[in-house]
Amino acid sequence: MAEVQPSVPVSMVTDQNRRVQLVDSVKKALFVIGSPLLIFIAFRNSVVWHTQQFWGASGNFWQNLWDSVYDLFGRNDLAVGVIGTILFTNAVIWGANAFLLILDATGKPGFLLKYKVQEDKNVPVDRQKLKKAVKIVLFNGFVVSFPMTLFGFYLMKWRGCIVSGEMPSFAWVLLELTVFSLVEEIGFYYSHRLMHHPRLYKHIHKLHHEWTAPIGIICIYAHPLEHCISNLMPIMMGPILMGSHLATAWMWFFVALVSTTISHSGYHFPFLPSPEAHDFHHQKFTNCFGVLGVLDRLHGTDNNFRDSKAYQRHIMLLSLTPLSQQYPDTPPKQCLEKTSDKKQE
Repeated sequence: MAEVQPSVPVSMVTDQNRRVQLVDSVKKALFVIGSPLLIFIAFRNSVVWHTQQFWGASGNFWQNLWDSVYDLFGRNDLAVGVIGTILFTNAVIWGANAFLLILDATGKPGFLLKYKVQEDKNVPVDRQKLKKAVKIVLFNGFVVSFPMTLFGFYLMKWRGCIVSGEMPSFAWVLLELTVFSLVEEIGFYYSHRLMHHPRLYKHIHKLHHEWTAPIGIICIYAHPLEHCISNLMPIMMGPILMGSHLATAWMWFFVALVSTTISHSGYHFPFLPSPEAHDFHHQKFTNCFGVLGVLDRLHGTDNNFRDSKAYQRHIMLLSLTPLSQQYPDTPPKQCLEKTSDKKQE
């Protein structure tokens, strides 16, 4: 007679799953944040020399460039901190999306369509839908962002932000960018989860999710309240907490805005970060709320994603063969025919 195995309490299984998720989350955080730092430390002599040469190239090129920007705004801290920041961030958004907009609106050049994440969606994009998106993005970028940028600038000044002084060293900038990334992950994950609360979703966040197959320009296509809470605050809090030089804040805004453009682009291009996780979020709504994936692993909000084909494709593409071909959704037709023939035999 077979021995009856004792049942494991559900609470114990749940606790074990939480511990596994916590360990996985820590591992992911160490990998995402620690890898570039370890590489930098391992090769610091060579890296520091080259980066400092870049940082201080052409007679301290970057410092002179920042001084020129400061002069352009009449050496007025408020003007460069608010007006300058709004103009700069909007230039980044539209600059990063210029080519993508042409691709989305025309479907050309056609050879790039093979890199589309959702191959049959928005090719080309509906013109009326695109016009609506452009209007809202312009409104958020210039109108909604103004009071938030003004408030954020005064907070940065209160925290000791420097506008006209000497720019920080490369090593310090690297440390700050690491802190900014962690702060953004925390701020965006929890504010994003909040936006998915049923009482808020239908009134606020549903607008952003009109695009189940996202395109780059919708990175700030959102309700004004969401734009303030989920888009602006998470990327502003890092520089505020660190009391960063305004030039460092601008550098971070550039990185964050280009990153979110790629995440929303709908294309998995070679040698660029993977957009698969956030694209999956737009398709399924219930997974992948964060930026780095660290808190998604901690809270188990990536379980469905990890079981999907999209997760296998969630890597940097290092060849010209699309990942949708390397990891197809279904086996090739020939393989299916061979399998069918074998079954008949």
